[in-house]
Amino acid sequence: MNFHPYRIKYFILIIGILIHSSFLFGKNNPPPLQPRPKKIEIPFEYVNGLIELNIKMNNLPLRFIYDTGAEHTILSKKELAGLIGLKILKEIEVYGADFNKKLSAYITNPVKINIEDVYERQYPILILSEDIFSFNNTGESTIHGIIGASFFRNKIVKIDYLRKILTVYPAEYEINLKGFEEMSVTFYGHKPVMDSKIIINRNDTTILTKILMDTGSSVPLIFMKHLDSKFKLPEKIVKGQLGIGLGGDLEGWIGLINRVYLGKFKFNEIICKFQDVDSTFMLRSKTRRNGIAGNEIMKKFTVIIDNVHKKLYLKPNKLFNEKINYDKSGITLFAAGKNLDKYYIKYVIPDSPADLAGLKPNDRIVSVQYFPAIFWAVDSITNLFKKKENKKIRLKIIRNKKKQVYTFRLKDMFH
Repeated sequence: MNFHPYRIKYFILIIGILIHSSFLFGKNNPPPLQPRPKKIEIPFEYVNGLIELNIKMNNLPLRFIYDTGAEHTILSKKELAGLIGLKILKEIEVYGADFNKKLSAYITNPVKINIEDVYERQYPILILSEDIFSFNNTGESTIHGIIGASFFRNKIVKIDYLRKILTVYPAEYEINLKGFEEMSVTFYGHKPVMDSKIIINRNDTTILTKILMDTGSSVPLIFMKHLDSKFKLPEKIVKGQLGIGLGGDLEGWIGLINRVYLGKFKFNEIICKFQDVDSTFMLRSKTRRNGIAGNEIMKKFTVIIDNVHKKLYLKPNKLFNEKINYDKSGITLFAAGKNLDKYYIKYVIPDSPADLAGLKPNDRIVSVQYFPAIFWAVDSITNLFKKKENKKIRLKIIRNKKKQVYTFRLKDMFH
């Protein structure tokens, strides 16, 4: 085949360009692709409505609650400070969850905190002067403190209640948000406070509220009694314990409210607790919320807390349409002991079935429905107390070293 002279020159020119290009790329290789930032999955246990984590603090094994309603990481058992090797830097005063009682707390030097052997960082903590998790000052509690919201500063956290996994993402991670709803939210420190609406009684006006997402609470909802000039309690309420907070046990009222909106998500006839707080103190303390949403309602979602961009996303899971059953016994239960297999009655609602039967706080439950208590998990007992009205309950308890048997029937106290 004969080549035209101009074609030969063109062909040689192309070959030269290709060779020159190969030489240049050989000398200046493009930078390798950066690996995708890694996520870290932290398993947790969901016990009695709380997210519990196994941690090591300077290699000492402890058990903490993950609490998005608290800013700081807190050690509640001050006697452990010496074993951990903590140094006190400063003493401060903190208000309890009742917005009244003051506690002494101590800021420490940074300490090595390892969560479930998969996530580790150096972080300063607070030590409380009183152990808020000890049952009746017996030291029975296995909870040693809380991992606060700021522990995951500059990170994105996903809470998967169904898989029982906390996933921690670096700031630059691109998360798939398909199916998630972005909430109207304000972050105070690292604590997410959602805009919400409630209708307390059927014919009441709608009240705009700000609700703290609080994984340190096992209840569905708690509201401050002095929400608004239009605020009033539900038509039928009972006196009861609201939970445990800094400063001790919280007491108030329990009742059903007609409707709650979290963004576009609606909940009808949901159990709610009401805390009586002095409104003047609320103004003085600059409290920026009207209430909290605990795990009993948040577990209906997969939750993403974006501490980097200050955003909150919710995605309904398979629990979303399940009715929230509530206690019909009047008993607040407390699990203690190394294996959480010692069950005590912490509180009894006045005039409830348990109260009328004669059960009292501090009674230790040793048998439930003829089966030894050791065969029951705490969640199984609390679920038993949420069964249908009129179900017969039999408890054997120890009081003052004597065993006694009590029976009662469950009753709906809110309709």
